[in-house]
Amino acid sequence: MPSTRRGFLAACAATTFAGCSALADGERDPPITCGPSDYDWPTFGHDPSRTSALGGRDLPPADAPVRRLSHTGTTPNGGGSVDGGPVVDGGVAFVAGDVRVEARDAESGDRLWSFEDVNDGVGTSPALACGALYVSALNRTVALDAATGERLWSADVGVAAFDDTASPTVRDGTLFVPASGVVAALDAETGERRWTAAVDGGVAGVAVGDRAYAAAHTNDGGHLVAITPAGERWWRTDDLGELYTAPVVAGGTVYATSKRGRLSAVATADGSVRWTQRIADGVYAPPAVADGRVFVPAGNGRFARALDVETGEALWRAETGPSTAAPVVLGDEVLVGSANRGIFLLDAATGEARRRIAGDRLGVVGSQPVVAGGRLYYRLATNSDVYVMG
Repeated sequence: MPSTRRGFLAACAATTFAGCSALADGERDPPITCGPSDYDWPTFGHDPSRTSALGGRDLPPADAPVRRLSHTGTTPNGGGSVDGGPVVDGGVAFVAGDVRVEARDAESGDRLWSFEDVNDGVGTSPALACGALYVSALNRTVALDAATGERLWSADVGVAAFDDTASPTVRDGTLFVPASGVVAALDAETGERRWTAAVDGGVAGVAVGDRAYAAAHTNDGGHLVAITPAGERWWRTDDLGELYTAPVVAGGTVYATSKRGRLSAVATADGSVRWTQRIADGVYAPPAVADGRVFVPAGNGRFARALDVETGEALWRAETGPSTAAPVVLGDEVLVGSANRGIFLLDAATGEARRRIAGDRLGVVGSQPVVAGGRLYYRLATNSDVYVMG
C-alpha cells in the first residue's frame, strides 16, 4: 500500500477540519476527508501560493542514473507536448497526460494504477490533497483515490486551461481550478461548486494565499485579478503585459511574469503596482520566491536572475541558457532547468554555479524540476515523457 494512503489515514485519524464530511453518495470508504497533510510535492510550484520554495532537500548524486518513468502521451490530436510535471509523495509519482493518469513506484518503475478515462486529455500537473489526486482534464475535473486510482467524483467547470502553470491546487479543503475565462472553487471532498469567478480572458494560472490571485491574457495585454474567499472580485490590475504563467504570492505581494519579459510586483491589499522590471523575452514560467529574493528563469534569453523583492533591484544573473521551467529554491540553493544544458544548482545569494546536474543526459527540460525523496523528476519537452534521476 503506497505511503500516500498511510499518511492520509494518519492525518484523518488525528484531526478533521470543521465542515468536512463524507461524500453523500457513499461511494468510497473511507470518504475524502480534508485534514492537515504534508505531501512531498503536492502541486505545481510545491504549494498553493506557487512559491516553489522548500527547505534543504537531498539531490541525487551527479552520477545517478536517469530513467524514463512514465509515458502518458502528447496533447490531443498530436498538438505538441504535455507540459504538466508529476506530483510526488512517499516514493510514488503521479503523472497525467492525454492518454491516462497513472501512479508509478519511483524505485521500481512499476505502474501502481492507471486511470484512462481522461476525456480529451490533461495538460497540467495534477494536485495531491486529502488522500485524493485532482486532475483537470480538458472538459472536466476529476478526483481520484490516490491509493487505487478509483474515480471519486467529477465536475464540469468549463474548458480547462491546457498548460502546466494553470494546474489546480487545494487550500483548506477548497479546490481551485483555472478554466476558460474563470476560476472555479470546488469542495475538495465532494466536487460541489462553491463559486465561479470571472477573470475576463485566457486564464494562465492561479495562486492562493489569503485570497485567490489569477493571471490572464487578452488581445489587449494581461491583468491580475484578486478573488475573495467568497468568490467576489477584490481588485483587477491591468497593463502588466501578456501573462501566460501563473502568478506567485508571497509576503503581501503578487509576482507576475509577462511574455515580453516584464516582472511585476503587485500589492495583495489593493492591486497597486509596487515595481516592474524588464528581465528577458519569452518568459513562460513563473518565478520562485524565498528569503527576500525573487528568482526568474532565462526564458528565451541566456541568464537566470535574482531580484530584491522590495525594490526589484537586480541582485545577480547566471548564464544557464534558455529555460521555460520554473525555478525551485532548496534552502540556500536554486534549481534552474535549461532547455539544453541540464539543470543548474545555483547559490541563492550570489548566483554562482555550484553544480550542473546531468548536463546533456537530461535532454530538454520541459517542466518544473520536482525534488522529493532524494530523487529529481522532470518532464521532457520533446516527447512528454517523465524521467527520474536517482
